[in-house]
Amino acid sequence: MSSVVVGWTGRCPDRRDRARLIAHLERLAEVSDSYLRTRLPEPVIVTGRAAALPGKVRRARANIEHVNRTLSGRIVISSGIVPDQNTFLAAAREAELPAIDHPDIERASITWLKSARLSGIDFRLYDPSELHPDADRLSFVFLESEAAPFLNGRLVQVERQDHDADIIREASFYLRGPDLHLHSYLEDWIDLLFSWVKYFFVGDLWWRRFEDMQGYEDYREVFSDVQNTMGRERAEQATFDAILATFTQHAEHWSGKVAAGGSR
Repeated sequence: MSSVVVGWTGRCPDRRDRARLIAHLERLAEVSDSYLRTRLPEPVIVTGRAAALPGKVRRARANIEHVNRTLSGRIVISSGIVPDQNTFLAAAREAELPAIDHPDIERASITWLKSARLSGIDFRLYDPSELHPDADRLSFVFLESEAAPFLNGRLVQVERQDHDADIIREASFYLRGPDLHLHSYLEDWIDLLFSWVKYFFVGDLWWRRFEDMQGYEDYREVFSDVQNTMGRERAEQATFDAILATFTQHAEHWSGKVAAGGSR
């Protein structure tokens, strides 16, 4: 069966829009969390390279992380937070920030800041098979920086720092473009969710599954029709209710299949 890493980028500069979006996503996070707590074994200590380093043992993360924090130190940022690396480099240099191609980071350039702020939500998306336990989180965390207005409102994912590149291991924080590993389960549904986010909140949201923004034009027509009938506010709510119900249907279906010993 298919397996794919879905990556996404986008910018939502309006704090009120971000707050409304996160309020919707909190509902999804809570439903996902309820399945994670009742259908899967208790989390255990995460092992791996980081666990072998003194002071670097990482325990399982909370299923839901509400992010609202100020960062300081060397904050390394990957060009993967925007669709085009050259645009990232040009904007960083215009803001008089360091901007380099880094040989240890494949297909990416980096810049770094001394301070920034993060807000949003990062949560684990329920998968009854747990095929990708280290890559199953949905990050809608937004970056703010006075030093770099072009980064304000950009979606990021806070990455672990047990990385091959010294500049990342030695950084205070490493921010990159969000991604999620899916394996058949929820693949079509993720296009629906991202289409909804793009239509109602993040106009420049870009994602790639097997194709760029797969299914968006069809979903956009549906959202537009609902909005014309119900008005924007009610359409936003009603269509997200449908997305949440569809997630629950997928979770129930695959939970039953996995429990019965089915394979994908």
